[in-house]
Amino acid sequence: MANERTFLAWVRTGIALIGFGFVIAKFALFLQLIKGVKGSGNSVIFGEAMIVLGGAVIGYGLLLYLLVERDLENNTYRSRYVMNSIFALFVLLTAVGLALLII
Repeated sequence: MANERTFLAWVRTGIALIGFGFVIAKFALFLQLIKGVKGSGNSVIFGEAMIVLGGAVIGYGLLLYLLVERDLENNTYRSRYVMNSIFALFVLLTAVGLALLII
């Protein structure tokens, strides 16, 4: 049951990132309507990156769920610290890349 709860937490986090990405991407349209500002700036890029990141989080959560489920069935569970560290590094590099777009 804990494996399923963890998977659902990954899905919930991914959905939140996707929703936030849509809000960011539509911010440019809001500025165009309110202020008459032309061009989308970086908000569309940020929004699309958040949507892709949300999809990656859901995909990674599914992968972990399936691997852990298989290990539990075979009674051979092992920690995936290397895989988790690589994914955390990917998310961190994405965040740094988006932060550099702001500057």
